[in-house]
Amino acid sequence: MVKKKILLGIVAAAVLVGLVGAVVVYHFGFRQRFEVVSAAKIRVFFDIEGTQELQQGQTLTWGLIESTEPQHQTLYIKNTGTVNVTLGFNYDGQTIPGDWSLSWDYGGSPVLTGENVTVTMTLTLPSTISEGQWECNSGIQATPVS
Repeated sequence: MVKKKILLGIVAAAVLVGLVGAVVVYHFGFRQRFEVVSAAKIRVFFDIEGTQELQQGQTLTWGLIESTEPQHQTLYIKNTGTVNVTLGFNYDGQTIPGDWSLSWDYGGSPVLTGENVTVTMTLTLPSTISEGQWECNSGIQATPVS
């Protein structure tokens, strides 16, 4: 009987040590925040001097179009990032008539850090167009050159 009590005492002590050990465990929790900054950055201007900037989200207005001749808009793009970049142009063609197109004359050469490049956007229209107003979302993308 004494051996049984000693054995029960040892088991009870082991359980108690296990419980105390569980209480002693400490969890240190914390949050982490990550901020990703692009090394590829550009600024777009209407003038070569860089005083009239096309802001993010601003509307580029082509003015009144009175003929079906191709329309042109010159932009000056400055690489203000810390890496050389190539540029890409895209627009949402779903919001303008399907037979209209937008293009630009950027040749694909890398734009070096601090360098300016002049691009001409061209709006090509069909031989007949209807009167009205149209808008489309568009963007210029700067991709780091690897």
